[in-house]
Amino acid sequence: MMEGKKMVGHTGFGYIETIDRPCAELINNLTMMDSANVTDAQNRTGAMDRGIKPLDQGKRIFGTAITVELPLGDNLMLYKALDLAQPGDVLVVYTNGNFNKAIWGELMTKSAMLLKVGGLVVDGLIRDRQANRNHDFPIFCRGTTSVSVEKNGPGFVNGEIPCGGTVVRPGDIIIGDDDGVVVVKKENLSMVIENLKQIEQREITRSQEIANGQALPKWFAQLMAEKGLLPGMNREDTRIGKK
Repeated sequence: MMEGKKMVGHTGFGYIETIDRPCAELINNLTMMDSANVTDAQNRTGAMDRGIKPLDQGKRIFGTAITVELPLGDNLMLYKALDLAQPGDVLVVYTNGNFNKAIWGELMTKSAMLLKVGGLVVDGLIRDRQANRNHDFPIFCRGTTSVSVEKNGPGFVNGEIPCGGTVVRPGDIIIGDDDGVVVVKKENLSMVIENLKQIEQREITRSQEIANGQALPKWFAQLMAEKGLLPGMNREDTRIGKK
C-alpha cells in the first residue's frame, strides 16, 4: 500500500482513492516530448517492451498513471479506475498474463472519453478494434480478440504493478507514441526534464552540422581511433598498449 494512503477494501480486492501527483508545472514540460528522448533522458530505462503498441499509428499518450491490477478473465476494478481517474490521467493495466480475453471495449472507450481520461495502456488485449480506432482516444495494448471477460473481481486500483516488464506506480508519468511506452518515475521528473534540455540542444546542434554538410558526428573519428580502427592502426597493438 502507498505510504500514508488509506486503502478501501483489502489487498488484492480494493483501491486507494487518492494518489500523490507530481507538480502540474513540471509535468507540462514533458507534454510534447517523444518516448525515445525521454528514455534516453533516464539512461535508457523505463521503456515497456515492444509488444505493447498503439492500436492506431500516430496516436500519442501522455498523463499521470492510475494503475490497475486485474485477475485473469475479469475487469470489474477497471470500472473503479475510471471512477477514480481525473481528466488527463492514463489508465495502466496489468492483466496477470491474460492474453486470451479482452478487458476493454468500445463502450468503455466512450465512458473514458466522457470522463476526459487521457488514454489506456494494457499489458493484455482489448476488443472492438476498428470501432476504437474511430475514436480520438489513445490505446496501447498487445492486441485484440473478440472474447470478453467477467465482472466479478477481485482486482486492485492504485497499487504498484508491472506493465510491459516495467514497474509502474500511481502518479508516475506515462508517455507513449509510435516508438512505444515509457514510464517516468515521479521522483525523477526534475532530473529527466533537465536531461531532456541537454538532449534537445545536442539534436539542434547536430542537425545544423548535417545541414552544413557534416554527415558524421565529430565523436565518430575519435571513437574509431580509441578502438584502434583508423587506417594504419593495429587493433591488437592498441589492445596490449603498444604505441
